[in-house]
Amino acid sequence: MGFASSNAHAGERVPLIDFAPFRADGAEGKRRVARQIAEACETIGFLYLAGHGIPEAKIADAFAAARFFFALPEAVRMDERLRCTPRQTRGYMPLRARHYPGTGAPDLMEAFKVQEELPADDPDIRAGDRIHERNRWPEGYPEFRATVMAYFAEVTRLSQALLRAFALALDLDEEHFLQFFRKPLTQLSLIHYPPQPPAAPEDEYGVRPHADATAFTILCQDEVGGLEVQGAAERWIAVPPLPGTFVINIGDMMARWTNGRFASTKHRVFNRTGRERYSLPFFGIPDFDAVVECLPTCRGEGRPAKYPPLHVGTFMRRKFSTDWTKENQQAAAR
Repeated sequence: MGFASSNAHAGERVPLIDFAPFRADGAEGKRRVARQIAEACETIGFLYLAGHGIPEAKIADAFAAARFFFALPEAVRMDERLRCTPRQTRGYMPLRARHYPGTGAPDLMEAFKVQEELPADDPDIRAGDRIHERNRWPEGYPEFRATVMAYFAEVTRLSQALLRAFALALDLDEEHFLQFFRKPLTQLSLIHYPPQPPAAPEDEYGVRPHADATAFTILCQDEVGGLEVQGAAERWIAVPPLPGTFVINIGDMMARWTNGRFASTKHRVFNRTGRERYSLPFFGIPDFDAVVECLPTCRGEGRPAKYPPLHVGTFMRRKFSTDWTKENQQAAAR
């Protein structure tokens, strides 16, 4: 989509913001944090978030669950009842299954994907065409399921607080964005990056350069590192793990909402450390029927809306179907 604003690469570092004053609910603390978030989002589009309130034990448990899952036998992970397909976007996405069209080799990563747990009789589940799906779990491991969903619940609460902060940063009512996230398509992925050789080709990526197509991302990365964000003059800036923080980045939907004021910046992952790397990205995606269009505080005389309205469900359905290699589409159809 390409919604990076004209000043998106003005910042040459990823700022660290303490979210605790916002969570404390004082008006001045909220305004101060919102200003800091606005500055980060208007420049590099990335920030470290400390003081987020999620217990370290919950995060450690989620990483343990990721390591557990990717250590399961391949036959378990590749079971057709668990495996993602271009039409079923929950469950296990195999190694090298994802790619971006026209960019060469697939990404050297594998993922396990979940969204909010919904009952089988939920209207969106029964409709079958609104992206909401039942989560797919490996059989016989209830603790794994409980741990993943406990983490999902924690980050969902954080995402709602961030939406409030984004609203204040844009001079909107604090609850403005919540109306678009009543039954969101939000997705949590557990991701495993096997080690790449130190001398791996420059175009062999864990995840190749891309901007997130969603509204925002809340990323928890392990101690291994490998994330890089594109800075000024297309220089790549390392975003190493900082204990006790999440990495937050703006996606294309928020850039569209803000008329390019908030920057959706390209980033990539290499894992040339010789170690296994794990990460937990939580992708904030609005409701299926939400329409993303330019905010009133981001347009005006001399600042017309740059992008037409976007229907979230229509866009996400198209995106999920294209994040696959031809080979894996054929394998999934068999």
